[in-house]
Amino acid sequence: MGHQGRVALPRGGLLLLAVLALAILSSTYLWTSTPRPNELVSTVFAHNNPSSFTPGSSSSSEAAAAAVDHDHDHDALAPEHFSDPAADPPLPDADRPPPPTAESEKGDGSLGKHFSIRPSARNRAARVPGCLYPLLIHVTPDAHCTGALAAYASIVRNVLAQPEALRNRTCVHVTYIDANLTTVEDMYRWRARPNPFAHLPDCAALDGPELNKVVPLRFQALAAIEKPEFMETRPTWLAALNKVHSWGFDLYPRVLIVDADSIIVRDLDRIFADADPRATIVGAPDQYGNCHDRSRLNGGMILLRPSRYFHISAAELLYDKHASCFSGRWDQSEQELLNCICGYLYDGYRPLRPEFQCSIMPLYNSVWPKNYGCSGARVVPVRSIHFTPAPKPWDIHEADFDARPDTRLWKCIRDAARSDGVDQLRSCKTLTLQDTMSLPEVPESKQG
Repeated sequence: MGHQGRVALPRGGLLLLAVLALAILSSTYLWTSTPRPNELVSTVFAHNNPSSFTPGSSSSSEAAAAAVDHDHDHDALAPEHFSDPAADPPLPDADRPPPPTAESEKGDGSLGKHFSIRPSARNRAARVPGCLYPLLIHVTPDAHCTGALAAYASIVRNVLAQPEALRNRTCVHVTYIDANLTTVEDMYRWRARPNPFAHLPDCAALDGPELNKVVPLRFQALAAIEKPEFMETRPTWLAALNKVHSWGFDLYPRVLIVDADSIIVRDLDRIFADADPRATIVGAPDQYGNCHDRSRLNGGMILLRPSRYFHISAAELLYDKHASCFSGRWDQSEQELLNCICGYLYDGYRPLRPEFQCSIMPLYNSVWPKNYGCSGARVVPVRSIHFTPAPKPWDIHEADFDARPDTRLWKCIRDAARSDGVDQLRSCKTLTLQDTMSLPEVPESKQG
């Protein structure tokens, strides 16, 4: 009688009410913490468009490059990122696939099936940590050792001149052909190698400890490319064909590939910053006829988004005679291949692979003798020099280097590199705007 007027609930009912209350609270939390549909769309859109890209902005370039690097890693996650050693014990020897061979990597020979490469894990051991501005230089065991040394030293000099922008952010990888490397799968491991040409003085100088302290340098082996049966070109262009394999050098989101007959003069970071990081191929113009002849790429300086997909797609085209859009025989080697992929023809625009975005660099990014005196190169100091089709600097008479400021600069850089002299590099006189404006009037240096 003392509990009159109250309703007694069974214990089971109280427990049910408590569970319902918890469920309501949980659903409220999930609703407030989950993005609304329009927020989710905005997030996805921002991730897929890393380019609030502003040409010339180093900060926007670095942010965009970081976004590209995220995509770059995500697109090609290696199997080891998913494997748990405890859950996935090594396969018994009997179940392991046989190692690749040159024969096993051959396709059936039909168009688009020349290669048969297995997916494999990525090895980033050779990557230089923190390197935002990686460069590739290809070297052969001849006079190109001298060119590669000068090209490398010019990069070191650039870092010395702009330490805040470039120090600890710049690295160089020197590629070479290893006759013992017979499979693409093995090449894709990108192991750092010892200097293969240390018996040649100028190649040995690439290991200069003082230079290497400023810009780390590593050697990477490439497999030789099988020459297409219908290819006809000069020996130097045939050797250049092997550079196509460096297009699969996927340790970085972007790499700047420069020829050994080039030097970087200034503003290396802006060469990267001026280019849209989403583009697969950004190249210097192959300006040959006049100041307006700028509709094709020159293979001497290519800012590339490397990937295995792009590499194999491009390499397959080498064995399609109809893909050789200039000559029908790859007369211009890898330079012709780049232009055919991009559709930069003499008589129009017809890209072979339009999924690969391409663009041409501003004139002052790669100035070679044909550019000197053009109006566009008279308002901004040059950033790089490509000595083509002029005499190669290593072929010039020693007494004639001082006749021109561009060859004089190249000689100063070469001599400093030979002595591993960082202070000597600093003293090399940079080309002024007036130098490049007056260079068309200066006679060419004489070949040795």
